[in-house]
Amino acid sequence: MSRDLRKIALTCLVFFAIQLVNSQEKKYGSLTFNKAVNISGKQRMLTQRMGKIYLYLLYNPSDFKAKKDLKITKIIFEKQLSILQKNAGELKTKNRANTVSETWSKYKEIVDAAPSKKNAEKVINTNTTMLKQANSLVEAIILESEGSTGSSSDSYIAEEDAELKSIINKSGRQRMLSQRLALYYFANKPELKNKKTENVLKEVFMELDNALNDLLLSSFNNDRIDNALGEVTVMWENIKENKEKVFKQGYNDQEVYTLSNSLTKIFNKITNLYEKVKIE
Repeated sequence: MSRDLRKIALTCLVFFAIQLVNSQEKKYGSLTFNKAVNISGKQRMLTQRMGKIYLYLLYNPSDFKAKKDLKITKIIFEKQLSILQKNAGELKTKNRANTVSETWSKYKEIVDAAPSKKNAEKVINTNTTMLKQANSLVEAIILESEGSTGSSSDSYIAEEDAELKSIINKSGRQRMLSQRLALYYFANKPELKNKKTENVLKEVFMELDNALNDLLLSSFNNDRIDNALGEVTVMWENIKENKEKVFKQGYNDQEVYTLSNSLTKIFNKITNLYEKVKIE
């Protein structure tokens, strides 16, 4: 082999070695950071889904499918929390994951109990605390990704990467808001309703609407994402046209339960598609 060929071969070897090191460093344990942002974001949704199902069961105690949904949701939440805890690298991330775990043990006791008005009020009073702590974990993971040693020295790529994680986070919040909307629909039943529950319902409705507009304008959208966004936009516009039914208990319980799950399913698909976007 000539000297020039040796130099070229050595240069290529060094380049691929650097790329391998960088790819290993840009990980949240065994997960990519995009996957970790997606999974931790899904945890927010699951906190709200549990609360929604519990309040739904207060009025529909014989719905065995809903009981099964609650059981599955609790299992998934616990398994995913364990994965996030095991893969956390930074102390801040570990601490926030542990805080979620501590609060979860208390929240679980409430949603494990037989549906009652007293426990339903506890769900309404404590679900937001659970949500905030789950959201803090998402934020910690995003910060950890920005400070990872494998971050690109190319400022453009680094900026694009940060924007992508931001849109994954925002899309993931839409899953949560779809469930939170239903939770507070049930929280505004005459037996549970108060001024705070009314305000939260309106706030959730507005955030869901505004964030959808942001997703529609994202530069990361491709054909598959656009198609999914079109599907969920049609569904959401129909809800907007009948928003008084949301605020004045115009839907029956099963409609709200099913509609919230349908919205969540499509937003979950969109979030998964954003997770897989490659930055050129």
